[in-house]
Amino acid sequence: MTMGDRIKTRQQLLSEQADAAQAREVPGDDRHDHSADPCQAPDSSVQPMQECTNVQSSLDALQQEVTKLRERMAVIKQEVTDEVNRTWVSPWRTLATFELKVKTRLTGNQEYRSLQNRVRDAETGLPAQSDAATVPGTTR
Repeated sequence: MTMGDRIKTRQQLLSEQADAAQAREVPGDDRHDHSADPCQAPDSSVQPMQECTNVQSSLDALQQEVTKLRERMAVIKQEVTDEVNRTWVSPWRTLATFELKVKTRLTGNQEYRSLQNRVRDAETGLPAQSDAATVPGTTR
């Protein structure tokens, strides 16, 4: 075998690349084919659109549950804050130490910790929101 036998021509390289590309392609694996998305399928079937509606309603229910859990957490925090304010008398009481004492009491509160875990688990099921939606004072 000579050195010239080992060098492939440009056409041979192009044909090998084309063969490799065809071998990698999977029929129906088009990223721009929107018919694979059941929520945006222009298909006349009703079932995919019902699935999207069900997903949306379950997301709304999950969001409402998270809102209720956060409201309950706020009530518990207010109760603990009032209790600490009423019972803790100290000449070295500052805002920072007061907040630390409230956080310590909340850490020891079993219901509050349970609610924190439920909120965290529920939020993992929610889709990520854009930064513009989470930053107060910004508009879309």
